[in-house]
Amino acid sequence: MADEPNDYKPRCVNLYSKAMLVFGESFADDPEHQGGMSNFWCLCTSKSYGPDGEEVGLKQCSNKERSCFQEY
Repeated sequence: MADEPNDYKPRCVNLYSKAMLVFGESFADDPEHQGGMSNFWCLCTSKSYGPDGEEVGLKQCSNKERSCFQEY
């Protein structure tokens, strides 16, 4: 089991998208997500920006340096 690749990349628990709600943890398989058409939002603000005023997205919300980051 130690030879299995670790695909886990920490992201904020408050990051959501429609693909995440429909596909769960396999949201990356959603054609809209793969095509870059996924819209993300923050559960704290219900907007496309977080409590720190910065844009939300998979890459942005995987940054542990953000003041609002809470690891999933």
